[in-house]
Order: sequence, then structure tokens, then C-alpha cells
Amino acid sequence: MRYLQGGAMKSLPQIFRLVALLFVGILLTFSIPLLARDIQLPASRSVEIRQIRGTVTYQGRPARVGDRLTSPGQQIVTGRQSSAVLTVDTGIATINVAELTTIQVQNLSMAANGGRITRLSVPRGQARIQARPLTNSNSRLEISSPAGVTGVRGTEFGVGVGPNGKTGVSTLEGAVATTAKGRTVTVNSGYSSLVFPGEPPTSPKLTQENLKYELISLSAIDRNRARLICTVEPLNLIFLNDQPLEMDRTGRVDTVVPRPANAEYRVVVRSPLGKEELHMIGADLLK
Repeated sequence: MRYLQGGAMKSLPQIFRLVALLFVGILLTFSIPLLARDIQLPASRSVEIRQIRGTVTYQGRPARVGDRLTSPGQQIVTGRQSSAVLTVDTGIATINVAELTTIQVQNLSMAANGGRITRLSVPRGQARIQARPLTNSNSRLEISSPAGVTGVRGTEFGVGVGPNGKTGVSTLEGAVATTAKGRTVTVNSGYSSLVFPGEPPTSPKLTQENLKYELISLSAIDRNRARLICTVEPLNLIFLNDQPLEMDRTGRVDTVVPRPANAEYRVVVRSPLGKEELHMIGADLLK
């Protein structure tokens, strides 16, 4: 009997340890979910496709509503007479993408203090951006082109990027800061600025919605080609039969184009804010 009592006494510390381990296990089981609710991990960042019209590709395949751009280098491309609407995260910004436009992710990240860093690129085409005010002072929303970078904190503006990188920036509401070659200009509501590759942005001027063009000459070179010379407001983009045309800094276009089978040319002039005007050049004007 004494032997049994001694053995029981020796086993008490082990029992206490087992009870302690059991108690700790129960405590962790109930406390971990509570702790997890208080830990706020950074939400995943994305640019989501909300609407599609026509031909839009996402990473080389046909895009679908709900597709998300999440990593640097991912992009969407709109085809002829096509468009898309994108949203950044849960509505930081809405982007209306016009035809023949490329939108590419450069950076989607979270700052240490909760700020959201959003950098997108428009290497060609036209996009109109509506951004809500950024409440975190360290948040950034920037749109770059081959000519410069435009940063916003809550506004509505548009960019138009030509085939040679020439970029027009127009602000509808609020203000944006456009930077290139070490110079930054503030483009306020109702004003526009031009940025040419390798040059600082021009001083903002009152936006003139001039979507007209002036035909100087359209002459046949041979059965398959013609030479087109015209002028347009240099802030705008110009397309001939869905092909973007280069212009000089004064808005003069001098280019050789294919002769269409029906001898008609479809000319579209589009502003950085996405407004456009269609002009038709008939066969009777071809000399």
C-alpha cells in the first residue's frame, strides 16, 4: 500500500503537466481566431476588367469580364472599334479604354502605412481616368506614357498617346501633375498639356475641343498607295481606317497610306478625353 501511494505521488507532476498542456491547447484553440480578426493583412491589389466591347485581349488571349491584372507587365489591348472599362481595386479609379489602346501594369503595391501605390502605363492609344480622392497621403496613382508621367490624387482626366509617343493630357475635373525631363506642370480643370518624348511638358493651355481636320492633299502614288497631307489639333490623335497616324509638333500629317478597295477613307480625330469626330474622304477627292 505504501508502494502504491509512492507511485501515485511520483505520477502527480506528470498529471499536472498533461493538464497544463491541455489547458494551453484549449486556450490557443479559442484565442487564435480572435487574434486573426485583429490582424489586418494587406488586401491583394488588382485592375479588373468590368466591361468589354468588341475585341479585347488579356495576356494574349481573349479577355473576359472579371479578368484581373495583378503583376507588373500584365496588360490588356483593345482592337479596332473596341473598348473596355477597368477598375482599380474596389473603385480607387475607373478607366475607360478606347480602341487600339494598350494598358499595362507597372506597380500595384501597398506602402508600410497602408498607402496604395498604383502605376499604370499607356504606351499607345487613349484612356480616360476617373479617380476618387486618395485619403492616405502616401498613396499614389500614376499614369505613364513614353513621354512622361501624370500623377493624380482625385480627378477626372484623359491621356492620348500617339504612335511616336507624343502624349496629350487634358483634365476635366480636379488637377493632375505631369512630369517629364525634370519638369512638372499642374494641369488644372479645363486645361491641357502636350508632352513630346525627350522634352518637358508644355505649359498648360485652355482646352479647345477642336476635332476638325484640314485636308491639304490626297494624291495617288500608284494603284496601291496614296499620299495624305492634312493638319489636326496636335493635342488630339488621328486615325485613318483604324490606323494611328504620326504627326509633327504642329499637328501636320504627311504620310503614305494604302488605297482602300472602295477608295473611301475613314478619318477619326480623338481627344485625350475620348471625344471623337468621324470624317469620310470620298473617291472624288483622290487625285
